[in-house]
Amino acid sequence: MPLARTFNGEKVVTTVYDGFLDRLSKWSDIQEYLPFLHETALSYDEVRVLELGSRTGNSTLAFLSAAAINGGHVWSGDITDVTQDPRVKPWSGVSDWTFICGDDMDPAVQAQFPPEVDIFFLDSSHQYEHTLEELRAYMPRVAPGGVALFHDTNLFGWGGNPPKENCPEVKQALDAYCAETGLTWENLPGKYGLGKIRL
Repeated sequence: MPLARTFNGEKVVTTVYDGFLDRLSKWSDIQEYLPFLHETALSYDEVRVLELGSRTGNSTLAFLSAAAINGGHVWSGDITDVTQDPRVKPWSGVSDWTFICGDDMDPAVQAQFPPEVDIFFLDSSHQYEHTLEELRAYMPRVAPGGVALFHDTNLFGWGGNPPKENCPEVKQALDAYCAETGLTWENLPGKYGLGKIRL
């Protein structure tokens, strides 16, 4: 969907795909996985994506640019209103994106997300208990044939905290959830790690 923006005093037309390409060209802790996220979303007709943890919109644009191509929709949730971030604001009005601000464990917030999705992407608190609760609450929404993706499975410290030796909490939560449900997860190669469960 084309968007009119002002750049250096002149109106320019851009698309969410242009935004995605721009994010691909700049370092971020998820840069290595952006092509994979985009291609995964493109592999579904009218993809339905549920993303928890938008931050500066890098993963959002990877998913949103695919949804704009295949007629899908992206629902994103974050504890802060990322639509006010200048890096996200240009995309906040696109019709293929629904942003919900709030605690994703609040039943009122959960009720605003779709009951079934093709892709569930989790990149929120990175804390063991919260991540395990999110898995229990949101994994049942992944449709058969869908995929769940989890960023920072190799993370040994987050948010400026000191490193925790051999104790990435996202990985621990995935291990615990899979032990409960009989599912298995794989860790895709890369510095920060991306967990994957295929349903």
